[in-house]
Amino acid sequence: MDFERQTPVTVQAFHYDLVNEDTAPKSDVRTGIQKLDVSQDDEHSEKNGSYYDVAVFYDVIPAPAEFRVSGTIHQVVQLKDYHGDGSDISSADWQLLSRPLVEYIETLTYEVTQVTFDQPVNLNFKANF
Repeated sequence: MDFERQTPVTVQAFHYDLVNEDTAPKSDVRTGIQKLDVSQDDEHSEKNGSYYDVAVFYDVIPAPAEFRVSGTIHQVVQLKDYHGDGSDISSADWQLLSRPLVEYIETLTYEVTQVTFDQPVNLNFKANF
């Protein structure tokens, strides 16, 4: 699937919290897509494909459980020659669309843990959809 990024990646929320040592590890990373209505926008035309808000919602406690990161990251894209609701997008295309957003989660976590632990934690998410 061919797409064009319309906005930079937007970090809507990023939360970092220390957790108790008896907290269980967790890896809840979900993707979502919402079709945007640009019919009133003179600058954008859906002739070549519709516009979508692609989002990643996450709540992660990596092992060993010392901290939790959670939040939401978005990006608006135009999917070329596609006008559906997103439910029929293949796993490979989801990986392409969501990977830049997941990389932000990995980078933010790496940088914050570098400061807080004086040693960075690399999450290295693998797609699971």
